[in-house]
Amino acid sequence: MIHFIAADLRPVISEARKQQCRIVLVKDHGVYMLAERGEMENGRRSIIAWAVECNPDTVPFDDWRERARAEFGGDDFVKYLDRNDAVFDRVIVEGFDLQIEADTGYLYINAVAPRS
Repeated sequence: MIHFIAADLRPVISEARKQQCRIVLVKDHGVYMLAERGEMENGRRSIIAWAVECNPDTVPFDDWRERARAEFGGDDFVKYLDRNDAVFDRVIVEGFDLQIEADTGYLYINAVAPRS
């Protein structure tokens, strides 16, 4: 299971809603979410929310890589999510974090109380 912090996700969700586009969950060099369309900076999206356990800026390479592989398998992927899904409302309105876990063919996205 991986974890996204509400404070990091709120700008992504807000941008996706403003741009009327999907939220994108990506596994490549780390695991992160971003709006399908949005502001660019130096050739990449300026608003990104990293999974706590799979952020290459804060977690050693071997650790985040193994965690991402264990949770999602070895292949990189892009998964498109509905910006209006109720789970994102809980992040915006109630300040809930998100936990994501996967099994063969399914992603489970749950709003959870923030970690203390």
